[in-house]
Amino acid sequence: MEERLIHQEEKTMERPATHNNRKPLQWGELDPDRRRNTHVGMWAWVWQRISALAILFLLGLHLTLTYQQILQFLLLLAVTFHAALGLRVILLDFNLVNVKYQRWLIWGLIVLGMVMFTLIWTSIY
Repeated sequence: MEERLIHQEEKTMERPATHNNRKPLQWGELDPDRRRNTHVGMWAWVWQRISALAILFLLGLHLTLTYQQILQFLLLLAVTFHAALGLRVILLDFNLVNVKYQRWLIWGLIVLGMVMFTLIWTSIY
């Protein structure tokens, strides 16, 4: 038994660790794997910022064109989406959910947000 362990250790020591680095990108060259290698948390951050801009735009329209049902619908949708991603940030910042469950957290909160959106919209109209 002991000889087998020693033999396994020698085997692992004989193999050099190989690490294949890719060629560095040149100025102006785009990374073809950029989207695939971007973590889901970064995309959630980007979409929350986009929804914040949408809220500002839709709120301005809502104040000038009051009682337009499509604007109210879009504004409520943007606020719900923004709030769902904001809850994700709060849960992660206070360590209430582990970061490795982030993908499930994002989709779960968006589904919860859509349920809340439907309940609010159907109670208003």
